[in-house]
Amino acid sequence: MRVRPTTVVRLASFPRSEFIAERWTYSPGEHVSFLGPTGSGKTTLEFELLKKTAHSKLRALLLVMKPKDETVLDWNKILKWPVVRDWPPHELKKAWYYDKAGWIIWPRHSFDPDKDDPKLRAIFRRAILDAYKQGNTITVIDEAFGTAKELKLANELITIWSRGRSMGDGLWAGTQKPSHVPLWFYSQAQHLFLANDPDERSRERFGEIGGIDPKIVEEIVVGLDKYEFLYIRRDGPVLCKITPD
Repeated sequence: MRVRPTTVVRLASFPRSEFIAERWTYSPGEHVSFLGPTGSGKTTLEFELLKKTAHSKLRALLLVMKPKDETVLDWNKILKWPVVRDWPPHELKKAWYYDKAGWIIWPRHSFDPDKDDPKLRAIFRRAILDAYKQGNTITVIDEAFGTAKELKLANELITIWSRGRSMGDGLWAGTQKPSHVPLWFYSQAQHLFLANDPDERSRERFGEIGGIDPKIVEEIVVGLDKYEFLYIRRDGPVLCKITPD
């Protein structure tokens, strides 16, 4: 439904499967942001949208920061994307020429952050800049705060947010700490999925989305139940609520 920024709205509501199958549209280069605390279901939603969106002509690079991630393991049984420990893969120097819908870049961990963080930074930086150069790619960052702050890749992410659209390179980024991520996370996303967040500091940043009254966004978000999301498409703007099936 289309709304005017100063109008209190009554949202249309769609089950998640219906929204993804019938209402989700994506063009290369559009940025997508997922905001929600642990357990809100944002990573599962991210994978469901990737399954619908990524293909061999618009492939995804999923950068996994955690040493263990059961959600990634479970979803890759469905997606069947190659899991590689480096980028580009040592055994496939011309990985872009392979007919794959996506790659999971999951470096091995020593569980010593002084060793692991520089290694992750180097590998992820190569992947992000390679995607930017190639174009028509979805770069997926499951934790924007950790990637930007802990791995010190904020400049690389901002490059994609600010210049990637013209290259067809979209950045899909999620975070559990919406009050700590760069402004671009909000202002450059064409699509946003917001879960209920009890942190008032996080909700204060809704004004950075642009085009929609942040009071309206906050009013809707604080009323969401578990596994529900407010979807915002800034072209319009368009808002709706996504509910579990």
